[in-house]
Amino acid sequence: MFFAQIAPLAAPAAAAPTVAPTSYFIVGDIKNIVAKAPEDWSAIAIHAVGYVALASAAGWLADKVLRWVSTKFGQSPIAEAAVAALGKALPLILPAYTLLFLIKDNKPELAHIGWLDFAAVAGAFLCSIAHTTAVFHLLAVPIAWAQKIADRSENKLDDILVPMFSTVIRIAVVLVGAFKAISIVDPKSSDAILGLLAGAVVGLAFASQDTIKNVFGAVMLIVDQPFTLGDVINIGSHEGKVESLGLRSTTIMMLDGQRLAIPNGDLATRPIVNLTRRDFIRAQDLVHLEANTPADKVKEAAEIIRGLLAGHEGSQPSHPPLVHVLEYGEWAVNIRLMYWYFPAQAAKQLEFNQQLLLRISEKLQQAGIRVASQGTPQNR
Repeated sequence: MFFAQIAPLAAPAAAAPTVAPTSYFIVGDIKNIVAKAPEDWSAIAIHAVGYVALASAAGWLADKVLRWVSTKFGQSPIAEAAVAALGKALPLILPAYTLLFLIKDNKPELAHIGWLDFAAVAGAFLCSIAHTTAVFHLLAVPIAWAQKIADRSENKLDDILVPMFSTVIRIAVVLVGAFKAISIVDPKSSDAILGLLAGAVVGLAFASQDTIKNVFGAVMLIVDQPFTLGDVINIGSHEGKVESLGLRSTTIMMLDGQRLAIPNGDLATRPIVNLTRRDFIRAQDLVHLEANTPADKVKEAAEIIRGLLAGHEGSQPSHPPLVHVLEYGEWAVNIRLMYWYFPAQAAKQLEFNQQLLLRISEKLQQAGIRVASQGTPQNR
């Protein structure tokens, strides 16, 4: 991905000391260059400055033109991102490669003044930076593709996943590119930096166990997708609407209006009931008749309730309602009714349940069946 320096033509022996590389990308082998005095230094300088300036101007102009062209691909985000990314990469790619070819063409003259090795390293370093910049911008293409897939998905967590992972990948590109550029200038320093980074990563891992746990929790929630943004969930002690999912925590708007931030590491290990995704709502109520209600009246009350629930709003043949006498208590005869409401729309189900209870009360009064005055109905 980041190529700016080619390995030496001949590897040193195992016991031999480390030597500087002699072969560079485009410049080639500089070990056996025969130094040659230039005929006119001013001509070489003007020639070099002119070509670098021309390459810079060409890169700048290409950037402006390609960015304008990218705006014409409004119906294709991937093509738009590809053209714009290419335009952003050219202003640095063109001057870097131009400079590297100029170094190659003037190797004997640079060797004459002892600047060849420095120029080759500098040119390779600039090309490495240019490659990193190009890859950084070209990442917009796969990101645009992933965003297009996420937009087609009904799960809103995919919209969070794309920017989250794109940020991580871009940071990784910058770090790898910086390490590669440093290794061109001084391979020994790059090894030391790599060891330092490894030690820092181990230290951070021990110091940030909770943070790492929460990040992995976020990844598991995104992969398993037990809920999406906007879903109402119940996690045992709390119930509410999912507002956001971050790397550290998930925010839930609870039923009382308060916002609760739950660490992702804890949330990923809890049982999660997704109330939005359920196919139906099961409702259950108790109707309390007076304890001295005759058996025939109890039977009649049960039949009245069955009649009101037959073919009720939101019913499905696969889930018929259930009505039966539950118990003869100390103060009431309890009749339990249970029904399933399709689809699972809480507001409509509550409205239907209210109308059902009012009609049950009205029918029982018309039949001369008295509801018990002690105690209150139990809703589950």
